[in-house]
Amino acid sequence: MSTRLPEATALPALPALPGGSPASAGPPARRRWGLAALLAVAGIVAVGLLAVLSGGAGRSGTLGDPDSASRNGSRALAEVLRQQGVQVEVVRTIRAFEAARVDPSTTVVVGSFDYLGEAAAERTSRHASSARRIVLLEPGDLALGDLGVPLVTTGGGRAELTGGCNSDIVEADDRLDATTTVYASADDDGPALPRGATGCFPEKQSGVALVVLPASGAQPETVVLGSADALTNARVGDASHAAVGLRSLGSSERLVWYVPGLSDLDVADASGDHRSSDRGVPDWFDPGVLLLVIAFIAFALARGRRLGRIVTEPLPVVVRAVETTEARGRLYRRAGDRGRAASSLRSGTRHRLAARLGLPTPTLGSDLVEAVARAAGRDTAEVRALLDGPAPTNDRDLVLLAEQLAQLEENVRRA
Repeated sequence: MSTRLPEATALPALPALPGGSPASAGPPARRRWGLAALLAVAGIVAVGLLAVLSGGAGRSGTLGDPDSASRNGSRALAEVLRQQGVQVEVVRTIRAFEAARVDPSTTVVVGSFDYLGEAAAERTSRHASSARRIVLLEPGDLALGDLGVPLVTTGGGRAELTGGCNSDIVEADDRLDATTTVYASADDDGPALPRGATGCFPEKQSGVALVVLPASGAQPETVVLGSADALTNARVGDASHAAVGLRSLGSSERLVWYVPGLSDLDVADASGDHRSSDRGVPDWFDPGVLLLVIAFIAFALARGRRLGRIVTEPLPVVVRAVETTEARGRLYRRAGDRGRAASSLRSGTRHRLAARLGLPTPTLGSDLVEAVARAAGRDTAEVRALLDGPAPTNDRDLVLLAEQLAQLEENVRRA
């Protein structure tokens, strides 16, 4: 038994506003409103990005960020350190770092050097001088020079290295398998490493991936680890990465993890002077950004106000019901969503049966099932299975369900 669909459904014209205008503006006005909304959203996104950059350089995007749960972050290592009883404090500006307590029971780790300016590096060295140890995660040549570490980079890339040394950080058979930077002495005439330094994870003759410099003068013991990648959430479980990370960072009661922010590119040094540096933020940056924001807001307001007059254009639309039904059926078939198709068929059947039997709409559960069973002269369990049973598992069962629902409606109609 097939169910006959109505030929067409007419949608009424849009209602008029007081004054004779329709409830919807014409297409040109809608396009202008859409453009204004798009510009406003873009402006909010731009301001948000600037706020993120100025507030910490994007926590989830910094390699080795201790607060980030992404593949490139290091939250896993930080949480394990906390579980081991280490008090981990994360700071994101040089001012916050200088406000943190640093003493012989503290290890300091500098986890990123993208935004560490020359003056900030000098202030970092001064404040960390009383620490038990300072760990530098993959510093480049500029950072090494600013921090006064007598090393230079001599190579880098993906490497599989063996410890080759014995210390409280690395054992001889430890393995490093990650993207790595290697280091050697900054003195061209000197040995491969500065006097008294310990090198681990050697890469042929080009240098080592981990250097331990003993404390001297105002400088605490300094560990230069050439692979921040090894301590990320994605790689810390590989090779001996976790062991090296825990030994280097977890030897003290406290760990101050400093991740420099964008503002640390251009800060005053200890004397209060701002040094001229190509790595600093130029003086025109702040007023330039402010000018761009003002110009953008002015442009958005100007475009948003030019909406024109409302155009009266009532356009009734005729949609053939059979086309709508067939299109929805094709969507269900393409998605393979037999459960949604069966639910739609059952919902329509329940509403039509409730209306024919004079029951409140919608009537759910056993009341409708019992009423339909009485009217159709069929078993209550059979009717319940048709109206509220499990979803079909294949196309054949779905077609059979549609036929049985149509037959049930026919039984009620003839009753």
